[in-house]
Amino acid sequence: MSTCVQFVSMRRRAVLLTAVLLLMVIPGCYSHPVRHLTSDIGLVKVGVTSRQEVISLLGEPDSTRMVSATTEEWTYYQEDKSLLQKTPGVGSMFSAKGYKTVVLTLEGDIVTATRYGAYDKDELDWQDDYTWQEIDQKTKKKTDK
Repeated sequence: MSTCVQFVSMRRRAVLLTAVLLLMVIPGCYSHPVRHLTSDIGLVKVGVTSRQEVISLLGEPDSTRMVSATTEEWTYYQEDKSLLQKTPGVGSMFSAKGYKTVVLTLEGDIVTATRYGAYDKDELDWQDDYTWQEIDQKTKKKTDK
């Protein structure tokens, strides 16, 4: 084998190795803040945690509303992304498999209540199943006789 062919072969390997390393390193550079509602809500202590501590733990709320003159509700949402939705480039074409919510009630400057909820996207599919109405109507006809 000639020296020129060996050099080209080594050069191709080096280019391929560099490309593979770049593909492995580039996703690590992606710095999107991540919120983990499931675990972060455990850091909020009712009657102890202040408004500023909540912001430092969970960030700014996704929505707020005033319940009364001194009571405020903060709501945090998080999509429960499917594996396909996490795929770079094509992930936006897929829907989430559910979502999580945290609702905090603040009286003045202190958290007075917390509520956590996790919902599956198929959770309410039973509403589209009308067979229960047919069964209910058959039962009603039998009892009317």
